[in-house]
Amino acid sequence: MSAITSDAVSPSRVLARVAPVYGVVGISYLGYAMMATLFVPMILSPGSTYAPEGSTAGQRAMLVGLLLMLYPLAQVIGSPVLGALSDRYGRRPVLVASLAVTTIAYALIASALAAHMLWLLGAALVLCGLGEANAAIGTSAIADATTKEERPKYLGYLWSVTSVSYVLGPVLGGFAAAHFGYLVPFAAMVGVLAATLLLVVLFFRETRPPDPSAQPMPIGESLGNLRTIVTDRPLRAYYLANFLLFVASMGFWRVVTEYLVDMFDLTVGQVTVDYALLAVTAGLGNLVLLPLLVGRIDMRRLGILSTLLGGFGVFLALLPGGVAVAVGFGGLASIAFAVGFSALSGLLSARVGPERQGAVMGNNTALGFLGEGIGVMGGSALTGITPELPMILFGLIAFASVAVVRFAIPREEPAADS
Repeated sequence: MSAITSDAVSPSRVLARVAPVYGVVGISYLGYAMMATLFVPMILSPGSTYAPEGSTAGQRAMLVGLLLMLYPLAQVIGSPVLGALSDRYGRRPVLVASLAVTTIAYALIASALAAHMLWLLGAALVLCGLGEANAAIGTSAIADATTKEERPKYLGYLWSVTSVSYVLGPVLGGFAAAHFGYLVPFAAMVGVLAATLLLVVLFFRETRPPDPSAQPMPIGESLGNLRTIVTDRPLRAYYLANFLLFVASMGFWRVVTEYLVDMFDLTVGQVTVDYALLAVTAGLGNLVLLPLLVGRIDMRRLGILSTLLGGFGVFLALLPGGVAVAVGFGGLASIAFAVGFSALSGLLSARVGPERQGAVMGNNTALGFLGEGIGVMGGSALTGITPELPMILFGLIAFASVAVVRFAIPREEPAADS
């Protein structure tokens, strides 16, 4: 059964149809942004009651890294599974189920924090990552409801929502934790997610009806879809270009704070403000700049130019001139990388037919989280050698993504397969 596409829905109603998935993805990243911000002081602070008694500073740092790694690694597994399941059974039931799992996961996170049980916290983070892999469903629903020409613009709106979450999560979560303790912001997320689940049940209309003739799909078969990243010859270059951009951009966004602290001795408050500025510029790139470019420049060329500009922005941020130069050119890199995200994701989406959108975009989302993990771990390790080294590497990886698009992806996009 074919998906309901934008041919059946007027352009003025596209946003209304996919608005619930924007909300779901925004709430998901809001919670993740709080984890990334709050778990660090929660574990590393001297006298922390959450770290094992007698643990050294190095052991606490390793514990933080482990906790923050569990969530994205679970999403690497969950994204292709949820994407493939939504292709078979429809976006709505899988989205509802994933939200229910996520709500339970946050209740377990709150319980673990209340009881100071790190093993339960780790298990809950894995469950949360599996459930919140619903970004794959969000991108698939957007692909269902839009034409391939308009798709990058609406994907850009989705990335803009995540940028807002990365601004609001640390601010709101930090305020709540400072005044009421670490339990409160995560307990509040349970209520927020329950309300989001109710809204999705009430207002989200299916964008890809399930196929009545579909046979039950084992989880292993869905997870095996990850293999197609390598085995699907027509799509391998598209996946590789996206993956390299994920490593470069996600690594830059996560490690740039370490660069600013090491180079300029910034306080936590100053770094938070600078990071928020980069998140805002990334959001503006997709919310303002991308809609102006869609339809005026083809997605392949836009992906090349924006990713190339992002790489140059990273290098220019290393120029002498202090924090203003670093943040200013870092903002340029953020805008360019954000536009590149949407362009290359749209290019991949346009390459496949409606029946494969969930599986393919699920794979791409999994690559995004894998790229984030590699960028964070590798960048942090290289920062110990010299703060400039990971920045240089991320710029070079961005150029490698450009090379893949330039030489391995054809100028004329092939017709979507069916």
